[in-house]
Amino acid sequence: MTLTIWQKYFLKQTLKTFLLFLFCFYGLYVLVDLSAHASSYHQHIHFRLGETLLYYASEFLKRAEVLVPFGLLLATIKTLCGLNINNELVALLASGYSLKTLLRPFIYLSLAFVSLLYVNTEFLQPHALQIIKRIDDRHHSQKVKVRDVPAVQHIALEDESTLLFQKYDAARQVFFDTYWIKNQGDIYRIKYLHPYTEYPVGQFVDHFTRNAEGRLVQKTSAVIRIFPEIKFNNAALMDTITPTKDLSISDLHKKFPEHTSIANEKHAQIMSYFYYKMAMPWLCLLAVIGPAPFCIRFTRQLPVFFIYAFSIFGLVGCYLVLDAALILGERQAVPPLLAIGAPLTLFFAIFGLKYVRLS
Repeated sequence: MTLTIWQKYFLKQTLKTFLLFLFCFYGLYVLVDLSAHASSYHQHIHFRLGETLLYYASEFLKRAEVLVPFGLLLATIKTLCGLNINNELVALLASGYSLKTLLRPFIYLSLAFVSLLYVNTEFLQPHALQIIKRIDDRHHSQKVKVRDVPAVQHIALEDESTLLFQKYDAARQVFFDTYWIKNQGDIYRIKYLHPYTEYPVGQFVDHFTRNAEGRLVQKTSAVIRIFPEIKFNNAALMDTITPTKDLSISDLHKKFPEHTSIANEKHAQIMSYFYYKMAMPWLCLLAVIGPAPFCIRFTRQLPVFFIYAFSIFGLVGCYLVLDAALILGERQAVPPLLAIGAPLTLFFAIFGLKYVRLS
């Protein structure tokens, strides 16, 4: 499709404002974040430029579902209000173009960003989140932080035994504070367990067995012990160490329950995040069709400030409502599809109707 001169002009002005917003806003975020951690970098961490750039590039991919719609919202308002104030829209309308035709480049641009956010959510963001976790875990071990709240996680091994652990360090690829329960009378306590060596290796290992009186007593202790009998299921291992919210859309869909009914909280969480990740990119389209009808009203005094204010608060409200819907879906208070789909449908019904009525 060949673009006309005015369409290229619209897109150029919109993209210039969009990129300026991303550069200024995210650049300010990086500057403030670096300043806040400057003492930590100086005292505890060897500063590496490459790692820092990789970290903040990954942070951008993590936050793209928020930054991109807001950037598109501001760019759309800036471009349309400028065209309106300078009477450029009037000139194009006098040439025979309708308002919907004039808004078409903005709609196409928003749909392009919807596609890019889907690509980011499916392919780029999961890897970016792993990079952030590895870097955070590496720096966590080099500086003193507030102690994490203990939490127990478990993995079912191929021999039907159970592995309990407090946390997994992604930087060192090691389980911390681990218990391997072979059966009720045979338990290993392992301070550090390395699962990705040829055979799993444990450090600071205590072996407990049950005596004739039915009590667990320490039988042996070792600084290093190899566990060839521990056989990890790679899929189960990745499921355990990767939070549901960090999975891609396709991985979430693969974990859907076979039946439509939700069997447990884990299924509810998987379905809720799937619908949430499917819904979020469409806020790019909402960021265009929401403020556009108000930006092209022909009045003596166009209320530009109020258009910016109400549009920003409206988009923030959409995020808050969807986040609340995600929690309701996770907690099984409302079916996940209804929890996420109902507010998104309502948003498009309200703002889409205003757009459809444009002549």
